[in-house]
Amino acid sequence: MSAEPSQQFLHYRVIEKIGSGGMGEVFKAEDTKLGRTVALKILPESANENLNAKRRFLKEAQAASALNHPNIVTIHAIEEAVGIDFIVMEFIEGETLKSIIDRDGALPLAKLLDIGIQVADALGAAHEIGLIHRDIKSANILVNSRGRAKVLDFGLAKIVRTIADKGIDGEAPTLMNLTDEGTVLGTAFYMSPEQTRGEVLDARSDIFSLGCVLYEAATRSLPFAGPSILSVMHAIATTEPAPASRVRPELPRDFDLIVERAMAKDKDRRYQTIVEMAAALSTLRSSMTGQWAGAPIIYDKDLIEAPANAFVGRLPELKRLEDLLARAIAGIGRVVFITGEPGIGKTSLSDQFLRRARSRYPNVMLSRGRCAEQYGTGEAYLPFLDALGALLDGPGREHLGAVLRTYAPTWCTQLPAAFASTGSLERLQQETIGATKERMMREMGDALSTFAATTPIVLLLEDLHWADPSSVDLL
Repeated sequence: MSAEPSQQFLHYRVIEKIGSGGMGEVFKAEDTKLGRTVALKILPESANENLNAKRRFLKEAQAASALNHPNIVTIHAIEEAVGIDFIVMEFIEGETLKSIIDRDGALPLAKLLDIGIQVADALGAAHEIGLIHRDIKSANILVNSRGRAKVLDFGLAKIVRTIADKGIDGEAPTLMNLTDEGTVLGTAFYMSPEQTRGEVLDARSDIFSLGCVLYEAATRSLPFAGPSILSVMHAIATTEPAPASRVRPELPRDFDLIVERAMAKDKDRRYQTIVEMAAALSTLRSSMTGQWAGAPIIYDKDLIEAPANAFVGRLPELKRLEDLLARAIAGIGRVVFITGEPGIGKTSLSDQFLRRARSRYPNVMLSRGRCAEQYGTGEAYLPFLDALGALLDGPGREHLGAVLRTYAPTWCTQLPAAFASTGSLERLQQETIGATKERMMREMGDALSTFAATTPIVLLLEDLHWADPSSVDLL
């Protein structure tokens, strides 16, 4: 359900739309009775039509409204008009932490810690009354011009449709419902390992998510990323992100330790309370004598750490690859296979080739996609999605996103980063239902040809012996 400027809901007059997402649309409005500016969140029609979801929403919104904390957006009222439920909230002049990071890059350490402490304090107030947020992410943190942070959407993430298996937390967003209406796509990147498994959650899940937010704000990169929800969950379960100080050397080791402990995969090894984490952040903040600042740095995993030893051997093969790259830049591209027995240096050769290519041809787009043994035959086109997802996280993302939306719309349903809003993705999902394999292969050929016409591309697809049949056919 949407609203138009000047539309009236009870004594609230809509002024303008200020945001939207899976949980509905948010409008700036005037409370004509009290003469103040408020924000109205109008719930999606599906929530209004589902009586169980509606009942649960009202119960949780009432719990959230009991929170009175300077770092939590205040809920003034829960209202209904013409059959529509909506929330009346405090209106904040500011922007989300996600927007700040995207525009300005990694935050100075002092500002980052100040925001982290405020968010931890807000979560502490919620945890004290038994309320778990379960959707902490940079897009749910508002920051005003004075640096005051406000946490949004307490309890609202719980209204998503759930699974009812015994022993499973039926209220936590999981793989089965992350793409349901009512769930924001960005949630998966900040989920705790136990949340990805659908287990019963406690306050330590919020601690993990806050650790992800701090890492993102410090490095301008998500600690766990991937081109699809499945690959993101696999990363959360199995990989350890590089220490933030390796990406930004100015960061102190103490910051690494705080974030690493918050993001421990075993919840018993994390901070056991958010108060404990807030104290660690405050201690680090008080030890600072000045404000750390630096130019924004985009997290590039291939260039974080060069080999300790000089690259030796395989020089003829390296020269051959570089000659083929030069021909591709001149307009004569081709498929090249690097084959051989395990342990003979294929990965080292590939890594060195990518490093030298980045140095010599800064305008060439380079990316790698990996086939995973666990999912190689279970998720179609995984190495291509992995490689394209990495490109969509790089400096050419706007151009590539536009090309994909135009020439490869069926692929975009698997690449949320190609979209600016959940609404456009939902519309495309309806339009591309029943897309054939032939259509997907044709679209990807068209998209890559169009993009490469202005920007040469190198896609390194690794471990193809684990590739799914669809990836082999596309290759």
